[in-house]
Amino acid sequence: MNRDILLPSTFSATSRSGAITSVAIRAVLAALLGVSWQYGHWGPMLSLTLIPLVVLGGNRRDRYGMALAYYLAGSYVLPGGASVFFGPGHVLEGIFLWLASSALLAAGWAFADRPWKVVAALVVDALPPLGLFDWLSPLASAGVLFPGASWAGLLMLLTGVYLSVWWMTQGLPMDLKWRHVCTGTLAFLAGMALMLNVFTALNPAVVPKGWTGMNLHLGPITGNIMADMNRNQEWIRQTQAKAGHHMVVLLPETLTTWWAGNAEEVRQAVPNGQTWLVGASVPVGRDLLADGIEAVHGSGGVEVGGKGKGAEWRVKGGRDGRLLFISAFPMPVSMWHPWSQSHGYVRADGVDYEASWWEPVRKVDGVRTWASICYDQILPWVWMEGVVQDPQVVLLTNNEWWARGTGIPEIQRATAWAWARLIGAPVVEAENS
Repeated sequence: MNRDILLPSTFSATSRSGAITSVAIRAVLAALLGVSWQYGHWGPMLSLTLIPLVVLGGNRRDRYGMALAYYLAGSYVLPGGASVFFGPGHVLEGIFLWLASSALLAAGWAFADRPWKVVAALVVDALPPLGLFDWLSPLASAGVLFPGASWAGLLMLLTGVYLSVWWMTQGLPMDLKWRHVCTGTLAFLAGMALMLNVFTALNPAVVPKGWTGMNLHLGPITGNIMADMNRNQEWIRQTQAKAGHHMVVLLPETLTTWWAGNAEEVRQAVPNGQTWLVGASVPVGRDLLADGIEAVHGSGGVEVGGKGKGAEWRVKGGRDGRLLFISAFPMPVSMWHPWSQSHGYVRADGVDYEASWWEPVRKVDGVRTWASICYDQILPWVWMEGVVQDPQVVLLTNNEWWARGTGIPEIQRATAWAWARLIGAPVVEAENS
């Protein structure tokens, strides 16, 4: 009698234990997917695996837990990066940014139990306001599967996600007609992915002849006038020595502040026939800077032009340069903080950086060129601006000195690689470490 009474509860306990084990295994797998972004191109290649891990969750808490494990593990390097950028006393700020961003990005996935809800979670996370800090977006996998396909690649990815989730949630047996439609469409998308990858492998994107990027090892601007003057002279010397006979030379982000004296020093240094695209903090208003790229060319340098809205660039100091690109969204909290009052240019943390929100294509030496500046490189919505404009070259400018010892540069590179691959354009990169 006792055995008959206890047996069902034993089965129930065993069932609960098995369910807990299953959830734990899936959470570990989700965390490993997040961490994979810090190892080469594995992040964009594997990130779609997050979707079945979430969809297989039996309830909202389970689904939320899977997504939270993914984002927490993938961005655990934020506190370390914040402590370098802001100083050791700001570790708590980094921890808050890490936990808050992960919690918010995972929230939509708690409801992702239907195909349209999964697609909605991907899109809502990618667009502002959540898109202002959307690390590790599985949308980047469009560049892995459908290189060179541009917007069509994004649509094919979302279609494939929708149908795959529909298959998982409908169960079997499925209506025969819809099973054929689903299977046929997925087979078509798989064929397209294979064909585009083969074509890309046989016809790799090639950087225009005469274009190059400079990798420097200067660290940050110090705030010491004499030290920063020597620093300016050092990167100018290095660029002159390394640029050789290249026509277009890309330099890293925020190498200098574009005061008239610094701008004139750079202009005097550019050899005839060369154009330097200099990453600089450019004063654009009272207590306001732009994280931009200044085009400076020697006599007889290449043509730099553009059409459409924003084509008339602000010119600082006459012939000193043209503000060619402005970051769509400089790093929040450290650079972009419109909620606070600026208090001058003396302290770096007392100056606001403006967000341009839209980064247009410009023509450089007759080539349609688009730039992604540092923090913009991890944001899907900024990359979508590049995708829709179909540039012939993508410029990447970075400052990585603050992220040494973290996986942040690897996440940035993996994201940029995938989206540039979706665009199908060659990349010219300049980095300061």
